[in-house]
Amino acid sequence: MQYRRRPLVLFSMLGALSLSLSLTGCKKDSAPAGQEPGAGAKPAAPAEVGELNLLIFPDYIDEKIVKEFEVQTKAQVRLTRYDSTEEMESKLAYAGADSQYDVVIMASQILPRMVRRGLVRPLEHAQIPNLKNLEPRFSGPGFDDGNKHGVPYQWGTVGIVYNKKKLPSFDPSWSSLLDPQKPAGTFVLLDEQRDMLGSVLKYKGYSSNTTNANEIREAGRVLKDVKKHPKCLGFKGGVGAMEDVRAGSVDMAVVWNGDAQKQIEQDKERLAFVIPKEGSVIWVDVMTIAAKAPHPELAHKFINHVLTPENGAQLSMYTKYASPNAVAQGKLPEGDRTNTLIYPTKEVSDRLEHHRDLGEAAKVFDEVWTEVKSQ
Repeated sequence: MQYRRRPLVLFSMLGALSLSLSLTGCKKDSAPAGQEPGAGAKPAAPAEVGELNLLIFPDYIDEKIVKEFEVQTKAQVRLTRYDSTEEMESKLAYAGADSQYDVVIMASQILPRMVRRGLVRPLEHAQIPNLKNLEPRFSGPGFDDGNKHGVPYQWGTVGIVYNKKKLPSFDPSWSSLLDPQKPAGTFVLLDEQRDMLGSVLKYKGYSSNTTNANEIREAGRVLKDVKKHPKCLGFKGGVGAMEDVRAGSVDMAVVWNGDAQKQIEQDKERLAFVIPKEGSVIWVDVMTIAAKAPHPELAHKFINHVLTPENGAQLSMYTKYASPNAVAQGKLPEGDRTNTLIYPTKEVSDRLEHHRDLGEAAKVFDEVWTEVKSQ
């Protein structure tokens, strides 16, 4: 089995709900949120008895955690991977697909919309006793109404990874990529709607959660202009973008901090990751259960399995993202607990903004993102 991935600072806003696609090139678009895949797309194969169907970002779970669950439950775990929130929503919304998956890992800001669409089911807390291990900020009434539909999985930030040897005088600013007059080198953009548009909004001095249509459209214009630049090599998910920088095929990329950290640990002399001085966004990914999950009891067992202190620590050691599991944090190596790329300092945290559910305003983000990807 192969696993590949994608995706709080302190939740000063407990009510905040806080999240990638293969290289599309500057001209290729992805399906907008909620839209069914093209005519050639097919729903997942029917689930088998004793099989847990997990819909998840690439490289986002340690095989050890999965294998241990399979041994304990005598069930087989089948992974379906997706590279962006838009792709995930399309997969789950495809006719009958909500009866094909059990556990779905998704960005928390999309969860309210998925609930409104009837694509996820309420959780049975009695079947998830390890909920008690979550930090209070992730389990109180301010987070998904007390984890009614989602359980925090991992959280992190968005920034720029770059090659220090190619860009020794790198300016830690979004303008290093987004100003058409200033690209310091070749780059790829992050193929994730709210994370990428949110980063552009921070660059322009706006809230990443703005509901002002003019501000959202201005962010879209910035992306449409920069994607035409010869140094822009398209949109990619976090893993693919990070691999390009590591391989030297691009000089910098917008990525999630965990993807960057995993590679920086292996090449500290050449690679670096920064949160731009204009600020950035924070995402939280959650575990949910599909509305018509074929194995809801097994799904609850899996969520509870991930929430054990040992597995919570193992997960974060693997992904290099921050854990919402308070007990698990105590089992992390000191190098991870004190790593400011994983757990940002207060000075950096003050420049970050949590994703929120935007209600009807999310439609403007959808429209703008579709225009960006299609033009």
